[in-house]
Amino acid sequence: MQLSATSDTISLSALSPLSATDRAAVIQAVRQDDSGQQVPISRQARQIQVLSKWAQAADVSKQLSQTEQTERQIRQAYQALERLKRQLNSPAYTKLSAQQQQDAQQQLQQLEQRLQGSAGALTKNLTLAGATAVPFKATLNQSIDLLSERRQTEQVQILLGRSGSAVSLTLAAGQSAGQNLQAVQQAFSRQHISVSVDSQQQLYFSAEARDARKLQEPWLMTGQGVRVAAGNPVSVQLQPADSLLTQLGKAATSADTVQQYRQQIQQAQQQLKEVLSKVQAQRTALQAQLAAIQQSQSSDAELQARSEQLRLDMQSGTKSTVSVVMSQANITRSLVAFGLG
Repeated sequence: MQLSATSDTISLSALSPLSATDRAAVIQAVRQDDSGQQVPISRQARQIQVLSKWAQAADVSKQLSQTEQTERQIRQAYQALERLKRQLNSPAYTKLSAQQQQDAQQQLQQLEQRLQGSAGALTKNLTLAGATAVPFKATLNQSIDLLSERRQTEQVQILLGRSGSAVSLTLAAGQSAGQNLQAVQQAFSRQHISVSVDSQQQLYFSAEARDARKLQEPWLMTGQGVRVAAGNPVSVQLQPADSLLTQLGKAATSADTVQQYRQQIQQAQQQLKEVLSKVQAQRTALQAQLAAIQQSQSSDAELQARSEQLRLDMQSGTKSTVSVVMSQANITRSLVAFGLG
């Protein structure tokens, strides 16, 4: 779809903000009239300016709508956690009752289902979907205890799936859980795997996408019978980590006091606040971008006149070069919708 050299220069400058599909569709829409004759280049340039502005505004408007929807979802999730926190009106230093535990788990499960059933704006860890690559996180079977103190030293060898990578652990006799955790963290750091532990001494392993295979495929572990069986390797499949809300639901049964559980809820709320701050910044930037596009349209008298004429022609139902050829060229729905707005 080659135009003249002059038209090529115009299209590259005026349409550069558009996607390749929209750019090609706009060029196709203005290059010929109803009879198939080549449209003068000056006329092409003016029509391209109008259509490109419409397309830019439509694209930014769509992003803004999605951002506002995400902001609503975050606020709804925050309020749901706030309601749960207020329901915990027992004395701060008592343990949650069985009914409170059940209610908390049910409400958190319902909230997670609502978030999953939405547009997927939030990940299961209450971060922005698609913002950055989320590390893969998995947990080791609780039947294998690498942290508790033991009377004997043990050498543990771990083959990380079919990646060809291996980890060698030395867990000395008499070491505390904290010291054993440091040994595990140091050994796995060489494989670009981070290790953490929760309040129940459950080990979690995290890796970026490039190393996720090391956690997704079964491990082959051998030991000396202290923590891991001696002899033939034991195959161990790590389990993907629970979502943040699922973890919060399970914590209802293990929290020592109501106050402790309230603090855990507040931590989840704080994470939502941080995400909300990022989304609000995105919304502000998009609003400014849309205002700039609209200002550039209104400040250009010739462009505004051309835009209004095209809009009237398309709404009138009469044959016009732009309306007919745009339909034939199948310009994206967002552009057409905005143009007819």
